[in-house]
Order: sequence, then structure tokens, then C-alpha cells
Amino acid sequence: MADSVVTFLLQNLFDLLKEEANFLAGVEDKVNSLHDELSFINIFLESSAEKRKDKIVNEVVRQIRDVAYEAEDTIDHFIYNVAKHRRRSAIRRMFRLPSNTLMLRNVGKKIEGIKEKINEIYNNRERYGIERVEASGNAVEEEAMHRRRREVEEDDVGILSSMPAISIIGMGGLGKTTLARKIYNNPRVVRHFKCRAWVCVSQDFRIRELLLQILKELGILEELGMRLEDMSDDELKKKLVKCLQGRRFLVVMDDIWRAEVWDEVRSVFPDNSNRSRILITSRNKEVALYASHTPPYYLPFLKENESWELFHKKVFRGETCPPELETLGRQIAKGCRGLPLSIVVLAGRLAKMDKSLHIWSKFVGDVTSLLNSNEDTTICQKILSLSYTDLPRHLKPCFLYFGIYPEDFQIPVVELVSLWVAEGFIQPKGNRLPEDDAEMYLEELIDRSLIQVVRRRRIDGGVKTCRIHDLLRDLCISESAEEKFLEIHPGYEHLSTNNSRRLSIQGKTCRYQSSTLHVPKNVRSVFFFGNRSYDDCVIRKWLKENFKLLRVINYVPNSVVLKSIETFIHLRYLRIDCHHLDFPDSICNLTNLVTLRALGDGGSNRYLPKGIFKLQRLRHLYLSYALGWSFPWDSKGVLCNLQVLDCLAINYELKNHRFLVVPENFPNVRHLTMSIYRPSTLEAGHEEDSFPSLHHLAHLETLKIWDCGMLAGYPNLIPSTVTKLRLQRVERLDACVAELGKLPNLRMLKLHGLQYECPNVSIHVIAHSFPQLQFLELRGLRIEEWKNETSAMPRLTHLVIVQCFQFASAPELLSSTTLQYVKVSDSPRLARLLQNLPGKVGFELIID
Repeated sequence: MADSVVTFLLQNLFDLLKEEANFLAGVEDKVNSLHDELSFINIFLESSAEKRKDKIVNEVVRQIRDVAYEAEDTIDHFIYNVAKHRRRSAIRRMFRLPSNTLMLRNVGKKIEGIKEKINEIYNNRERYGIERVEASGNAVEEEAMHRRRREVEEDDVGILSSMPAISIIGMGGLGKTTLARKIYNNPRVVRHFKCRAWVCVSQDFRIRELLLQILKELGILEELGMRLEDMSDDELKKKLVKCLQGRRFLVVMDDIWRAEVWDEVRSVFPDNSNRSRILITSRNKEVALYASHTPPYYLPFLKENESWELFHKKVFRGETCPPELETLGRQIAKGCRGLPLSIVVLAGRLAKMDKSLHIWSKFVGDVTSLLNSNEDTTICQKILSLSYTDLPRHLKPCFLYFGIYPEDFQIPVVELVSLWVAEGFIQPKGNRLPEDDAEMYLEELIDRSLIQVVRRRRIDGGVKTCRIHDLLRDLCISESAEEKFLEIHPGYEHLSTNNSRRLSIQGKTCRYQSSTLHVPKNVRSVFFFGNRSYDDCVIRKWLKENFKLLRVINYVPNSVVLKSIETFIHLRYLRIDCHHLDFPDSICNLTNLVTLRALGDGGSNRYLPKGIFKLQRLRHLYLSYALGWSFPWDSKGVLCNLQVLDCLAINYELKNHRFLVVPENFPNVRHLTMSIYRPSTLEAGHEEDSFPSLHHLAHLETLKIWDCGMLAGYPNLIPSTVTKLRLQRVERLDACVAELGKLPNLRMLKLHGLQYECPNVSIHVIAHSFPQLQFLELRGLRIEEWKNETSAMPRLTHLVIVQCFQFASAPELLSSTTLQYVKVSDSPRLARLLQNLPGKVGFELIID
């Protein structure tokens, strides 16, 4: 974890040098020198990533982490004081010059002290021979690299096997080995394969040991006729190929962690064309896909009844569960969240106890803590921690971040991605967007069986919501406490002294005792979950007095922070849950802000502050209600980093509806939500003003418009880059559909009406319209007839129709051969028409 701290701090120092140069007189050289020292430290962290099991190296890394934290605190305090000085009047700044000089001198002394600690760490490395540890590790890595190169270039063993492996993947403790063992020992399998071998690979993979293990399992060591220690690895491979040639064999390779393992061993398995098989188990989807040409088998979590059956079998061992214990037993089994490992461990513990209501009632609702409260049951954490140890350095902070959320919390991925970006976990890579990299990081954690997908997007398969198993969440919390990364607390009056950088408050208490309360002063992120009935004044005082360096504030009432928002000049992420929100102008001074989320009802001020363009780092602006611009439509402000703008109010009475036409204002917006307020009647000859043109937004992908009005008849209003479109309160639906059909990249379209005063319409989709459309939703529309010409909507797979009462005949959409899923809700007339569809249709049909 020191890795991510130093990486983020380096970026922070770079920004400081670039943006605060005029305040660094006298210490600029020292800050530059510190930056260079930390750059060398970062190189050491990269080179030692594979050697963290060495206790001496681990201790050095721990010291580096603490020094990096100290340097980060020094720099952030300096920036805070600079910002505080800027807010003073000119006269007050003049009188504060002596104190500013003293501040610079103190910063210089602290930096010198930090550099001395860094030098001491280097001296300790030499004193305890850490260089030798590193050299040894590098020699092993280089030898492995040369060995792989020889096999690829010289091919002195034989032709690489074309026989793919069959893969079973899943979370640690899910039962992959158990399933593979059942297959391996099945009588039919035993009869079919005369030659079988079971080998455990594990993280500490050594090719020589693996080859010897296979030879031993196959029972053909005697056939070699020579001393094993006299044989090289390549000679062992040649002998194994020769022994397997012509035989029908089954080899199970249990617990493979890396794709390189398959590269090392696949050449020893000849393709005899006799239905020989290789079966591998892994926690990593990448490994399974690399070794197999066929899709892997994803081992699912146990269902409730299956969990109970396993629990019953392990606790009672052939006996019957007393009726009075079954309800409690089922609740305990359910609390294991379908993970066989936790069920078996917990059942083994209960089997040794008195089987009574009194004892069992203690286990209900607190399964995970009980699993970790006994030395015999730490096996759960030991098995699961292997997955964390195997993570690359850039994924470790992302994984630990899941410990922030309460048990079984469904995490919105959009929110999670924004948090990772704001925390600095996603470093810039060329022209790639950090949000895209963050989604790739999440997919990799999913592929490693560490995170569970709850919902995916229908069109592109991206993850909408996810969660983490309770035992893995406990692993996040325990590892985070050791690394000073994160702590969980039931309330903000009972904080520990561990000085963690992140606090997750998951309680409902609200006492505050400033005089006696120890509060870690260097917290960077605070999260509030659970009961939201906090005392706003108490929390505001608590935050303002103790957390001036906060970067993330999540899930708080608006009055907590907005009345003293200027205090938190380091904020990168702010989420407010509120009623009657009014943004103060001082929020525009948060120049580090990356994400702003305001959820709730609007306040008396319906406009964004005029200084919103000061927030040059702003990437995500989420509002659950529409706010307008209070400045002229031809304003030249620029938010060049803004990716998400949700939700913007366009008000025709204020003549600000053309603000979006200026391409320089939001040049990189990808997601836009608008609410359009129009006068009841438009002046004659001004129909073109019914909708603002968006064709200058060259990167726009997702567009949502409420009360979009007369969209039809005006070309180039929606840019061709749009892939997802939602329109609310559409007028002239037939003409609107004709225009939308020309969009070349549109994949998802939702048309919502609910305007019962509109006349009924017939829709005619001409040939070659909607060439990429996959998902179509019609809601609250007065459609009598829908006709599709040949080759219209050639890729449509999902159709949803809700509250469409006027259909006189089944829409021709249903004749599409590409349809996979159709859902009809609250549309009784259409539902009756669909009853006459042929018994066999090519799609799943759901009628509510």
C-alpha cells in the first residue's frame, strides 16, 4: 500500500510545483529534492513488489509508507495554509508576512527531516543486506525469463500441445477443488483414463517440482531408469512427453494463479487424439481463458437450500436436526452467503458445541465475525488472503476500498469509479480516460473472483452494480487496518488512534466531546452510512475542527459542509444528500474538486454559481434535479475536463438555451442530461428554438432529455456519436422516430411519453434505419401501429413496452429474427394480442 501512497504523492508534489510556484520562495529547491527522493523510492517499491514475503523488505516498505504519509501531510498542510492566506484581504495579508516567512521556514525544516529519515532507510537497507535479497530475487526472475525464451525460440522439447484445458474458476473457498476431486474420482472417469495425475500448483510455482509431482502421480518414475537429481528440467519434460505419448491421460492442475504456468507445462502434454484431458482450477478468469479454447465453468455460490443441506450434513453427520433448531440453522447457513468454505468451517465449530437454542442464537446475524474469532477458523482468512497477495500493486488499493461499504451493500459502479479517480488510484496513461481504466480495474477484480457482479448493462455488458462477499470485506478491513488505509467505526465519538487515512462511519450516534476526543488529524476521506439522522451542527463542527485535509466526503447532509465549505480546499469528491440545496458561491473555490454529487430536492436558488468555471478539474457533476446557468448564453467559460453533466436546466425565458451551442464550454462531455423549460407558446417563426443543437459536442455518448418537445424536423440536433438516448415527453413521435433512425451509432433508445392529450400515431420505420440499435423501450406512448420495413433495426435484441394502451395490432418489431428478450407491462390490449403469438418464438417473452 505504500506504493499507491508514494505514487499519488508524487503527482501531488508535481501539481504543487506547477501551480503554487509563487508561494514556494525559499523552499522550492527542497520540495524538488524531496520529489526526486520519492521517485527513487517508487522505483524500489516496484522492484520489491515480488519480494514482500521477506520480513526485512516488508519492514522497509512499512517505513517508506510512514515517511510518505508524513511528506504528504507536510505538503497538504502547506497548501491549506497558502489557500487560507489567499482568502485574506490585502491588508491582512500584508500584516501576516512574518508568519508566512515562518511557515516557509518550518516547511523547509520538515522536508529536511523527512529526507534524513529517507537516508536512514537507505542505510538500513545496506546494513541488513536488502540489496542481496533483491539481487537473489532478480536472478530467479531472470532465469525464469531465459528459460521461457529458450523454450519458445529453440523448441527443444517438442511441438506445443494443441490440446486445450478445461477450466473451473471461482472465488477462493467456493469448492473448485472439491468439484474437481469429484470428477477425478468418479468411477466412469477412472475407467476411461488409465493414466491420471493430480498436482497442486499454488502461488509458489516451481516447474521442476511440478514435473516431478506429475511423474510421481502417474506412477512412471521407475520407467526413467536414472537418478532424478541428475536430470535437467528439459530432460524431465522430454521424458514426460515420451511417457505420455500414446496414452489416454487425465491431469488435474489445481489452483493455478498465472498464465505463465500453462506456458511452462503445456508442451509436456502430447495431443494423442484419444480424448485425453487436462482440467485446471483457478480464481483468475484470465488464466482459464488463456489455457482453454472453450468457455470456463463459473462455479456458482450455493443457493439457500444447498447451503442448509451442506450445513446440516457437516453439523449432524448423518443424524437429523431437531425441529426447534432448523430455523436458526437455516439463518446461520444463509449468513455464510453461499460460500462452502465458511459453511464447513462454521459447521465444524458448531458440531463440537452443545446443540441448543441458546448457543445457536449467538451465531445468527454475526457469522463473519464468529468465523474470524477463533484460531481454528482463521483458515478462511488465510485461504482468501492469497487472492489479495497475488494482486498487482495498482489493484490493491482498489480492492481494499470495498471495505468502506457496509455488509451486502450494492455498490453503484459509477460512484465507485468516481471515487477511485478522485482518490488518485488511477494514474493518467496517454490519452486514455481514467474512468475507462477504472472500469478495466474493476473487471480485473471480478475476473480474479474477488468482486461479485449484481447487475450488468444490457447493451455493452458493463457492470452497473457490484458487491463483495462478507468474508472478503473482512479481509479488506483487516489488511486496511495494518496498512493504515481504512477503519470502520460505529460512530464518530469512538475513533481509534491508528491514524488511518479513511474513516467509514456506519452508525447512528451523534455525541461530540471535543475536549476529550482523540481524532486522527490526517484523515483524507470520510464516509457516512446507516442512519442519516445526524445532528448537522455537531457533524459540521466535528469535520471543520478535525479534518481540514479531507479529499473525499461521501453521504452527508448539505448543511454539514456547505456552511463551511471553504475549509475543505483539498476536496476532490463531494457527495451531498440533501433537501432544499442552495450552492454557495464559495464552492467555486474548491479548485481540486473532481466529482460533485448533490442528491435530493432543489432549494430556492435554481442556478449554478457564476464561478462554476473555476473548477477546472471537475469531471463529474451529478444533480438529481435540474439547475440552470445564471450567466449569458455567450459566456466563454470552459470546463475542459468535464465528462458528465447531469442535470442541466435549459430555460427559454432566460435565453440561455444556446449556451450549449458554444463548443468550447464543454468540449469533452460524454454524458449529458438536460431538462428543458419552454414557454407555453413559441413565437411564430421561432420553432427552431424548441431544441438546442448539440452537434458540436463531438464526444457525446449518452444523452437524456426531459420535455424534449418538437425534436423532429431539425437535422444535426443530436451528434452522430450518441450511443444511448432517452427522450421524455416526445411530441410528433412519428417524425421524431424518422429523424432518430438516421443516427449511425445509436444502440439504446428509450422513448417516454405519458402525454395523454397527444393524438394516436402510427410509426413507420423505413429500410436501413437504426442500423446499430439493440435495445428499444417504449413507455407511455399512444401508438396504434408500428411497421418496420425490411432491414430496419437489423440488430435489435431487447424490446420493452410499458403503458402503451393503444396498440391495435402486434408491432412488427416482434418479427425481428434477432430479438432475444421482450417484456410487456401495463399494456393489457397488447398483452391480449400477444397471446396469439406462435407457441415457439425465438425470444424470451415476459408479460406483466
